[in-house]
Amino acid sequence: MEFVERRNLHTDDPRSAAAVMDATAQQSARCKQPAYHFMITFDPKDAAAGKVTPELKRKVAQQVIERMGLTEHQLLVYSHRDTDHPHLHFLVNRVHPEKHVAYDRHQDGRRLTGIVQELAREHGLNILRNREYERDLGRDVVEDFGPTVSDAEYWQARREQREAQIPFAKDDIADLRSRLKDDFIRARDWDDLAQRLADKGVTLERKGQGLILTDGERFAKLSDMGKGVRFHALEERFAESFDDHMARQAARVAQRERGKEEPTPDTSGMAPRDRRTVEGMFAEEPDRDPAEAAVRRFDEADMDFRYWGQIEASYRSAAGKVRYAERQHSFAEKQVPRDEAWLGKRDRSLNDILGKVYRDAAKARAVWDDLEEKFGIRDAERMIEKDPFILGAVRGMRLGDTRTADRKEARRYYRYIIERRRRWRDARNRLEHTRSEIEQARRRVKQSIRDYELLQQIAGSPQVLRDTMLEKIKARARALSRVTEKAIERSRLSDERREQLHRAWRLAKERRLERERKRERGRAFGLDLSLFDK
Repeated sequence: MEFVERRNLHTDDPRSAAAVMDATAQQSARCKQPAYHFMITFDPKDAAAGKVTPELKRKVAQQVIERMGLTEHQLLVYSHRDTDHPHLHFLVNRVHPEKHVAYDRHQDGRRLTGIVQELAREHGLNILRNREYERDLGRDVVEDFGPTVSDAEYWQARREQREAQIPFAKDDIADLRSRLKDDFIRARDWDDLAQRLADKGVTLERKGQGLILTDGERFAKLSDMGKGVRFHALEERFAESFDDHMARQAARVAQRERGKEEPTPDTSGMAPRDRRTVEGMFAEEPDRDPAEAAVRRFDEADMDFRYWGQIEASYRSAAGKVRYAERQHSFAEKQVPRDEAWLGKRDRSLNDILGKVYRDAAKARAVWDDLEEKFGIRDAERMIEKDPFILGAVRGMRLGDTRTADRKEARRYYRYIIERRRRWRDARNRLEHTRSEIEQARRRVKQSIRDYELLQQIAGSPQVLRDTMLEKIKARARALSRVTEKAIERSRLSDERREQLHRAWRLAKERRLERERKRERGRAFGLDLSLFDK
């Protein structure tokens, strides 16, 4: 640690600062996660050039705090030098020390990225890509500034325990749109469309409330394919929802997997060498063209992995729908007591003002209800405004221009009865709407649970699906290790598919070389640095 700075705290001792922050956070009952941590990183090249001084770090920290709108919050700033890239840690208490309102983190990652890039330009520093993204993707930090993993995709992938996907570049999206345009126009149903896209190495996957197209590494939104290509329009055109199509696809894939299971001979009594020979014979069959067969098996293993990736994406989407529907149902149920209390308050307010205007408030309200039922709301209001006595006798007496106190009060409050009635009606409609929302939410919960259970019956429990995906990843890796670059180039696959397999082969080679370099660096210290990989 190089230095520690505090803001709106009387101590920089970690334990004392934590106690003060915790006491402040307790003032907000709604904020469940008051601790807010983020960090910014400097380029090692700038540090080697002497640009990243303690004074610059302090200045940058202050500017980040100001531009993020955190100047009034309790926070600590730590400067670290324990890695090759100098960096600052910011630990912020989201709960304001005086207002006791939590700091809004909406789009904070995007705002912070923009602020850091602005400051880098202002201070003449290099702009870094997110090193954590690159490490998780198994790559070195690259110099180009092409498409990279977004904050939302990165953290969502972390939550879902999968590899984050990179969006297609703009030029690649335009090329993809032109190649797939006819497929979207001519497709007769989801199966036909999926086959047409698979021939070009592209698959459809569920993502959020819509669909994406992916080649296994990069993705593009369905809406990027042009104005005529929309998710709900395709569902209406094919007369089938995509989720139902994926349930059928999952059933077909699972049935195909069961068909692959062939009985193998009992090798328990054999010698290890004979056992390996027999198992190897049953594992693979000889082929006249080993190179072509290896590419074909890699193509099949890759698409098989992609099919299961589609199923996994639909599985996640179905589970997310269940959670969302249950949250909506819970929220609507919690809203009912509030709406009932609000309606009761408006009901008492209406009765109170009618009692101040008419001698018999209950009769006046009953007459008003009858008028609305017979003539409608607007006509009933016009009739009451024209003749107040239509609802009954008004309180007090009038003799010429002389009015009693009750009569004066009735005349004063009469002008507000229409408004009170409208507020009462709005409160009643709100309660009815909430009850309707509960019923709709209940139906959505049942439907989403039904879809989720259907996928569970086909693909198994989440753990079974995770094990299946792991097996598919291993099978793809084994098939990839048996192909060569030359064999891919000479294969009979389509140009698009050859390019995808070639890109996968290059990426695997880069990762293999990186592991070898890491082992070489570790040998100098007697360590195996690959043990620290995820």
